[in-house]
Amino acid sequence: MTTRITTTPVRTGTFQDGPDTLLLNPQTPRRRWHRERLRALLLPQTLLIGLVGAAAPDVIHAPPGWAEVIANLSVLTAVGAGVVLAVGVGRFLRMPTDHRHPPARPCRLDRVRGEFFFRSRDFADLGPDSHLLVRNLIAGVDELHRTTARVWLDPQLCAEVHHLVWQTLACLDRIRAARSLAAELTAEPDTDTGALVAAAREAVAVIDDGLDQVARHLHGCLVLTRAWEAKARSAELTTRTDQALAELPGSHLLHQLAEVAEELPQRVFAYITAARDVTGAGSFPWERPRSTWPHAGGVTSRRATGGADDNGGSP
Repeated sequence: MTTRITTTPVRTGTFQDGPDTLLLNPQTPRRRWHRERLRALLLPQTLLIGLVGAAAPDVIHAPPGWAEVIANLSVLTAVGAGVVLAVGVGRFLRMPTDHRHPPARPCRLDRVRGEFFFRSRDFADLGPDSHLLVRNLIAGVDELHRTTARVWLDPQLCAEVHHLVWQTLACLDRIRAARSLAAELTAEPDTDTGALVAAAREAVAVIDDGLDQVARHLHGCLVLTRAWEAKARSAELTTRTDQALAELPGSHLLHQLAEVAEELPQRVFAYITAARDVTGAGSFPWERPRSTWPHAGGVTSRRATGGADDNGGSP
């Protein structure tokens, strides 16, 4: 049974040399992942403190002078067990991606390259071209798993691409010795090694050509999904625009609202002039000659005053 990854099998891990992308091994059984994570959770310290804490009930059988001491130790033991357990849970959650540890004490996932994952820097020593190829392959797997076009694709396609790229990286990892041997033979001063150099170079060239073809075909898949994403996005925007335009109020409604609003200033004008007359508050600025209007704070527009002229009166 292999791990069925419903999300992207690409992770961003934190290592001693900084963050790096990694591709999970699709052939790792799910139960093995669970077992390794449980080992990270069940730290030896947790078990030891748990055993000590389990002996706490024996306090009732302790001599009177030792009862309080044992009780305090039991409390400290319980607190320590909680802290260590929290650390274990943290390691359980971060184990697939957090690999910051002393180089002399690698975690279980780092013991063998390619056992649980390949990271892009695993191939940095093969040269910039190979390193770039690996980064593009891993990024392609990630993009294909995240694309919104995935719902339109063959349900098995993403898993097949994951396996294909993993096998490609495994092939690239296995030709390290051949590359090193080709470089060693090239530097050999003995002229009899010419045939060996040619054979090694040809073998490496054949493999490199195959790797380039895999990368090119994967890029073709991404070009197609990107094109469909753009088309789907355009169709979505068109639909949303049509819906928004269909929900806009008609011009006849806006005309009716404008007619209703047109009479409001006249009604307000009638009431405030009546209030002025009743209270004897005096004339408004627009009811006096324009030359007496204040420079600030006055009403200078007939439109704003409901249509009153310079000499007062109703609109």
